[in-house]
Amino acid sequence: MKQQDNPQNAIFKVLDTVPGQLWYILGVASIVASLVFQLAGKKNWADFVGKWPPTFFAVGLYHKLVRPGQEDATEKLRQTGYQMNDAAHNGNS
Repeated sequence: MKQQDNPQNAIFKVLDTVPGQLWYILGVASIVASLVFQLAGKKNWADFVGKWPPTFFAVGLYHKLVRPGQEDATEKLRQTGYQMNDAAHNGNS
């Protein structure tokens, strides 16, 4: 089987389009949702939703360890934008 035909490559391509921070946000949000369901007396839903965070955190960790270059490049680009913005504002004063 060719490397391009591997179904895992399609999954990795989809995962690479999602920002790494989103997985951690989804993990925390599912913990909060589980707590809300527990407080509302919906124990089955709380247990069901409460099993999601490890998966979200694992995918986020994968994203961070296996694909670190994307987040680093995004952060560098953001910092460059801030520096350019500061330089433009300081130059016009």
